[in-house]
Amino acid sequence: MPMDKEQYKLLDDKLPIFFKSWWLDAVGEGGEWLAVAFERNGSVESVFVCFVKRKCGLRYIVMPPLTQFLGEYSFVENTLSHSKMASEYFIGNLPKTAFTAINMSHTFKYWTPYLWHGFQQTTRYSLKINDLTDIDHVFDNFDESKKRNIRKAAKSLEIRQNMAGEKFYDFFAAGLREKGQKPGFSRDMFLKLHSECVAHNAGTILYAVDSENVTHGALFVVWDDSAMYALTYSFPDKYRASGVGDLLMFNAIKLAATVTKSFDFEGSMLEGVEQSYQRFGTEPSEYYQISRISCPLLKIWHSFRPLF
Repeated sequence: MPMDKEQYKLLDDKLPIFFKSWWLDAVGEGGEWLAVAFERNGSVESVFVCFVKRKCGLRYIVMPPLTQFLGEYSFVENTLSHSKMASEYFIGNLPKTAFTAINMSHTFKYWTPYLWHGFQQTTRYSLKINDLTDIDHVFDNFDESKKRNIRKAAKSLEIRQNMAGEKFYDFFAAGLREKGQKPGFSRDMFLKLHSECVAHNAGTILYAVDSENVTHGALFVVWDDSAMYALTYSFPDKYRASGVGDLLMFNAIKLAATVTKSFDFEGSMLEGVEQSYQRFGTEPSEYYQISRISCPLLKIWHSFRPLF
């Protein structure tokens, strides 16, 4: 049985940002989020949170926009016995869906019970700076090319904070249009999410302007007690040579050192982007994507898809 959402909201202060009820309300466009609680002795020990959508009469679980991870989160020590009991409970109480694909948090380490129930696992990586206590040391760990770009960009660009959500989305969408692409999330959803993050002191937009007040790049970051996440950004191609992307990331890292413990670039499936993040002296942090196809027709389609 899904938790009552009002009860779930009482857990917000103990949850990572992507699990917080206000975050889920903001990004849940086109579907609904639900949470299942694993309780013992009258206390919630773990939760499983997912986002459910419908298409062609089928229900499926996927990740909502701009959300790095969901799935299981435990409030107690993740011993093997506890992890097994909680996972078995969640698997038995999740909604019946044709398809499931969900990214688990970095704290989720034991996925074998899902294997026993027909799930598959793909290991993915985000790239993190895990210790922000000494920013000079963090900067020293950057690749020399990053250091040069940052010093160069700092001579011609000014970093500002708290860009309006409307201005960021328009700037972001314009940058994608130049590449023949569209945003993967709506303007209304983004503005709602940005507004909630600002209201909860959990996010801001950094941007870089030149001497003529022309914006060269913008970066939306969010954070909780554990990490700041480089959620989404726009560095138009015509300005990339200025080093704007590296300068903005460095300023975000400096901001992260004042509000949280680590900085998460969130990784990328693009090799060039991944290599760029590595040059910031990052360390890989693995997380699991758990997936399962339950619908027979989808299984057939998936098995033949590589042939087309």
